Amino acid sequence: MRTLFVFAWLALGSLAGNAGALEVWLASTQSCNSCDVYERAAQARGYGRALRYADGGLTIPILTIDKGALASDVLAQLPADVGPKSKYWDKTLLVLVVEAGRVLAAGNIAESADNNELRHSQAVMFPPAAPADDDPALHDENLYTAFFTSHWNLEYFVDIALGKRPRRTAPSPIDLKSAKPAPLGPRNVILWGSAGTPLANALFIPTRIAEIRAALEGMSLGGLRFVTLYGHGPGVEGNDTSYSEDGRTRFKRADVRADYAADAAGLNSVLTGVLRADRARTLLVQVGHSGPAGAPLWGHGLTLTAADLEPIQRESGGALIMVSGACNGGQFAKAVQCGFFAAHPDVRASGCQLSPAALETSDDYLKYFFQAEAGRESEPRKRRAPPATLYDAHWYASTRLEDHELSYTTTDALIDDYFAAHPDKLPESMTVAEIRSAAPTLARAEADAAAALTAGLAPETPIPLEGYVDANHAADSKLADARELSSEERNRIIALPYKLMLPMLARRIAYAGLHVQDPDYALALSCERQTLRQFFGTTRPR
Repeated sequence: MRTLFVFAWLALGSLAGNAGALEVWLASTQSCNSCDVYERAAQARGYGRALRYADGGLTIPILTIDKGALASDVLAQLPADVGPKSKYWDKTLLVLVVEAGRVLAAGNIAESADNNELRHSQAVMFPPAAPADDDPALHDENLYTAFFTSHWNLEYFVDIALGKRPRRTAPSPIDLKSAKPAPLGPRNVILWGSAGTPLANALFIPTRIAEIRAALEGMSLGGLRFVTLYGHGPGVEGNDTSYSEDGRTRFKRADVRADYAADAAGLNSVLTGVLRADRARTLLVQVGHSGPAGAPLWGHGLTLTAADLEPIQRESGGALIMVSGACNGGQFAKAVQCGFFAAHPDVRASGCQLSPAALETSDDYLKYFFQAEAGRESEPRKRRAPPATLYDAHWYASTRLEDHELSYTTTDALIDDYFAAHPDKLPESMTVAEIRSAAPTLARAEADAAAALTAGLAPETPIPLEGYVDANHAADSKLADARELSSEERNRIIALPYKLMLPMLARRIAYAGLHVQDPDYALALSCERQTLRQFFGTTRPR
């Protein structure tokens, strides 16, 4: 598409000579992230400079146009979701069907494909135990590019313009209207192994699920209903988990007590059950993967997004707390009553190792979060520390993460919203001495974190309060081939001057110093500072 921008003004100039005839306009910018894929689809369909629309025998010119050259009267006719105010305006390829200045149809090129058909192949989803090197299950399937190249088309938009079909609504894998909602109780723990394929479903995921369940069962919280979503689910034979043996990737069926598959149908049943459970209290634990577009569904190319979870908290009479060890997990921070996430919305998390040895040496968030929750409960009564709140567990884990990691909570999301709206209130940096000075005014968990994160740093060291996401990305790029190394070895590779959680803590200190009166923040903070026992409303057995 980049080579076609030079024709934008020529295309616009040709419109007068084609008055009364249909034209297809392809409008984009230099930042278009789908134009290369469209070019492949166009070549496969033989579009060239015209669309030969068989139903009616029409030959419709195809014009390529820079979005910046679109006239104001054309922009005014665009649907809001694809118009200039859309946050994806710069990224998408916009298709318009125009007749004499009237926009008869307009939409993102991605709309032309039915993404409900976006599914992984059987060869990928049911791998052999010991695959050959060229087995499809061992290689990341180029699912999206192949699907979009074969399914994107311009005929869809012409059909809409001619009134032959309605505009397709974006598919959502979660409708919260399952005919078979999961039977939940008043206190629920949902353990969700979020992965799209057996290759992505590394040994890390079932191992952590088993550990977390054992830790919660050992806390004597009373009357918990456990529901596990994992792999193929019950009743479906087939390997669903990858692991490493003698340097080679193998597959097996994990020993997980799965109640549902981790697919769209399973999540529909479970989340519909959460929505309908009367005044229930539910802890949702995500073990596995997410990406910028949401969390993967087993066997499917669609993802679960924050928008899919938001109705539960908004419409149910209960409460939903989320703990996630997944990459980009912080995107769900405001979709639940409160949440605790291994990763900021824009960064990856560590974890998902294949070998038992790497699992043992992993400093991942879920390992430490639930260690903090269960550890204090298991201490002898005469010297038992006060029960750990969820907030305590978060900071216990966050100070032990690999140096480049950036964990996140719901209150972090609200703080980020405030500073985005009031950038003048955010200091450029704070010194280590200033952070230490503020520590006594913080809650115990943050004060302990301040001491741990500043240990060994010179008092005059400046800590920037921005740029930590870019620093994370730079460090993460150095670790591309180091997944199976220990956290200690990975920290040596990136060699950061301080843990990147320190700027995150400094932002919290800066926000606290402003004494902002935000009821949403106050509610989220109150939720975060509960113990699990308080959240579930249970009492300790005598």
